[in-house]
Amino acid sequence: MGVLSSVLAMDISCFAQGNEMTVTARASEETVIEGYADADNTCAPVELPRLSLVKSPEHGIVCYRIEDFEVAGDSGRDQACIGRWIRGISIFYLARPGYSGPDSLRYEAITDRRRDRVTVRVRVLPDAASASNLSVDPGGSSREPAMSIGPIPACVIPVS
Repeated sequence: MGVLSSVLAMDISCFAQGNEMTVTARASEETVIEGYADADNTCAPVELPRLSLVKSPEHGIVCYRIEDFEVAGDSGRDQACIGRWIRGISIFYLARPGYSGPDSLRYEAITDRRRDRVTVRVRVLPDAASASNLSVDPGGSSREPAMSIGPIPACVIPVS
């Protein structure tokens, strides 16, 4: 299986800024929630976090992919990794087909040095092509069961 390269630039030692974030997603489009990358002073990747779902989304799924990121900022003093590519992990959200409206989830990103618990509020917009035909479904008509609490699964196949 090949490694996906991301056009997403990120800061080294990038963990969620704060414990709460809001993400806008479009129905039927995979959306990046957050990315994590950490490297040593030679720009070699360090431990990727273990990702654990604490509260599952009611109207979608969450998964992760290991990707390559271009370093946009470096919390280290030498700034030697800026512009270089390192291995990281991205978390994605995908709404259930036909759903638009609010959703939320909580996850933890855990390394030997750090444990971040992040609450994510997701605003799911209808597909652009069908926005005029879809109404917001605040009651959540999805009859599919919620994702299980525990390790976030790897993404099976790219949606986009």
